[in-house]
Amino acid sequence: MKKTALIPLLLMVIIITISSCNNKNNEDNTIKKNYAWVVGAVDSTGYGLILFSKDGGETWSRQAENNEALKGIEITNIWAVDENNVWAIGLNNTILTTNNGGDTWTKVTNTPQEYNMADLMDISITNKTNIWISGSEGNQGIVYYSNDNGNNWKVCDSSFFDNTFPQGVLALDNQNAYIVGAQNNNRKDRGFIAYTNDGGESWDSIEPADNYNKWEWIGAVSSGNTIVINGDKSRYLVSNDGGSTWLNDSILGTGGEDGADINDLIMLDSKVWWGAFDMGQIYITVDGGKNWIKQETPDLGGTFLLGIDAYDNYSALAVSSVSSWPPVCPIIKTNNGGATWERKYTLYSSLNKVSFIKD
Repeated sequence: MKKTALIPLLLMVIIITISSCNNKNNEDNTIKKNYAWVVGAVDSTGYGLILFSKDGGETWSRQAENNEALKGIEITNIWAVDENNVWAIGLNNTILTTNNGGDTWTKVTNTPQEYNMADLMDISITNKTNIWISGSEGNQGIVYYSNDNGNNWKVCDSSFFDNTFPQGVLALDNQNAYIVGAQNNNRKDRGFIAYTNDGGESWDSIEPADNYNKWEWIGAVSSGNTIVINGDKSRYLVSNDGGSTWLNDSILGTGGEDGADINDLIMLDSKVWWGAFDMGQIYITVDGGKNWIKQETPDLGGTFLLGIDAYDNYSALAVSSVSSWPPVCPIIKTNNGGATWERKYTLYSSLNKVSFIKD
């Protein structure tokens, strides 16, 4: 295990700046728009939240307001494929999609109907059309897969996911995917990691060394051949060879009895990762996890930062949830690689995830 590196903030900014400057600049007509979407729980209107920003999180507007598909439905996750095509998921087996940037949202009705009360938790899309979704209904873990942009869906081997609580899904392509979570829905037992290399037809499990499945896993991300699985107690697993071998690791000093949970993790490349933690914390590594730097966020009290996403090495957004009342939940943003974060928008309802355009 590695101790958090006490690297001066100035050095952190320099490192990130160098990393950014080394990236080739795109021509103006190929730069993706800095559109962002945020989703969350039902607020005082009685509808689940979908928020949209067309300026990288500076200002926000609400989408799908009063849409019956969102009535009483918490929206748990979102994936912006491009500026027009966006997918969102939520409770009660809810899958939503838009093909016009969110001007109109439509509920997907051709999903498997045997799990009408499923809590859908995560979504991962490759090649714009291969869609993987994880969730659960009671103690039945659920994994959906579509290889034709949602025209048809299949339920992946329900017997393998019996008595599991899948939280995160990571799709590498149309054949290879990972599912991570807990071994049952009370989330007190061991974590589990499952993978498929045949499009979900068959699954196998991963047992990390040194009993590292002791606690649940929350999510998984990748960049090139590097895969990272993040979980409770500031723990994570790293594979630098596409999943052939795994290294246990954690970030000390994040707080709590055993460390703060890593609720969300993003990778800008194989070396630069940003993590959203409990207790309103954000950490960054610019060397593939060798050193971690705590960033200065606003005083968020007992806020859980549940979602984080970045437009580039400079600009990122994080969203929050609380367990106290009233649920004051800000969206925070950095424009300087995390040297400073500031509140941009505050809601009185828990926010779950944020997505910039992926492609």
